[in-house]
Amino acid sequence: MKIIHLTYPVKENILNSKVVLALGFFDGVHLGHQRLITRAREIANQKNLPVIVMTFDRHPKEIYADKKNFKYLETLDEKADKMAKLGVDYLAVMPFTKDFSQISAQKFVDNVIVKLNADTVVAGFDYTYGPKNIANMDNLPNFAKGRFNIVVMPKQVFDGKKIGSTEIRQAIKDGKMELAYELMGHHYVMSGIVGHGKRNGHKLGFPTANLEWANHKVIPKIGVYATKTKVNGKWHESMTSVGYNVTIGQNKRIYIESNIFDFDEDIYGKPIEIKWYKYTRGEIKFAGLDELREQLEKDQDEIKAYFAK
Repeated sequence: MKIIHLTYPVKENILNSKVVLALGFFDGVHLGHQRLITRAREIANQKNLPVIVMTFDRHPKEIYADKKNFKYLETLDEKADKMAKLGVDYLAVMPFTKDFSQISAQKFVDNVIVKLNADTVVAGFDYTYGPKNIANMDNLPNFAKGRFNIVVMPKQVFDGKKIGSTEIRQAIKDGKMELAYELMGHHYVMSGIVGHGKRNGHKLGFPTANLEWANHKVIPKIGVYATKTKVNGKWHESMTSVGYNVTIGQNKRIYIESNIFDFDEDIYGKPIEIKWYKYTRGEIKFAGLDELREQLEKDQDEIKAYFAK
């Protein structure tokens, strides 16, 4: 899969052939997104055309709703990795700027969709490309003027709940990692490098990898989790703490620290990924380090038993 960085208006003939164009922001590439992209891939296979997914470099709410501290389920690299696995040929990334947010619906169609050489556009029922009362999927045929086909994907639900990025973000913030998994179709992942922590885990006999993550990612609820941690290309069972290290008196910043089971290597500065499975308990302030060590032993036993099932 190739990543294309677009500018507005889109230059003509980025690709020589017609394409099947999937539209959306696709944060989390959840089950609804996967069904949409799979549908685009099916149409592309029937017509022998490539699939382009077009997304933006930031969530539109950052601009039109002035949400400067918007939290994401994925980095662009994480999103691209999932797109490639779904058989996408090109991921096209458009900068979402103040000027871009103010173009008309007709200009979006003429200068983005048509310039990308769309044979067929596939988008969700609630996709918008401007003011939602005008630039919606019901009105897209009026702006398309017969120049491309349109496939609208219906609302996707799980257990009566809408499958949406907003709902998944909330589930993660609430520590509901199993619900997030059911809505995403995969476990939530955070990636980054191992930074230097305070080495308190080493003193307790529970050395941890201190994750330095992209600061715009959604952070799970404070507490302890059953996780798997990927180091050097291999996944290991682990327990991960999200918290302020209250027992040790460090309460100014959040730490994400993974204790990797049966693992003893120096991995400072190395890339790791943490896959989140289950919230097991909240953060507790203990009377001292002995009490904390005792609890960590219980946590480890509980989480090993969880994975053994």
